[in-house]
Amino acid sequence: MKGGAKRRHVARTVLLVGEGDSELALLRHLKTLYVLRGSGVAVTIKNARGKGAAHVVDVAVRQSLNAAFDLKVALLDTDTDWNDKTRAVARKAKVQVVAADPCLEALLLTAHGYPVQGKTTARLKQEFSDRFGGAAFESKVYEKHFSKEFMEKARIGSLALDQLLNVLVK
Repeated sequence: MKGGAKRRHVARTVLLVGEGDSELALLRHLKTLYVLRGSGVAVTIKNARGKGAAHVVDVAVRQSLNAAFDLKVALLDTDTDWNDKTRAVARKAKVQVVAADPCLEALLLTAHGYPVQGKTTARLKQEFSDRFGGAAFESKVYEKHFSKEFMEKARIGSLALDQLLNVLVK
């Protein structure tokens, strides 16, 4: 290095693949809250466009073939295709899975203390919309009801949220 030149640090690269539009909205919101310019973390977010857990893992694997990511994470619902075969594919490809059981809306309703046991995915989506004034794919919902302070408190009681937030912080 020639005199006075600054040493550049390589950012940790993270690939986040969400199952659909709702996961994409949450991941973008979390990136805004947690990944600041110069933080040493570079996050790429992709949308798998639904089709179940196996497809989300497949998209994460295929996206990671295009670029070398330090960490590959799939945020998916467990209501479709979440089985031992999908787990094995994710494990082999070193894709960290953050599973929302049975769906993202259930994870977020639980974080706010609302009961979700025994409810169908369709019912949970409706309850989410009723309680938060919009669907889970609307960014305004996250801005209003899922602040950084709230997320820090909610991660204590949620393994999935804690996993997700840990990948965003270096």
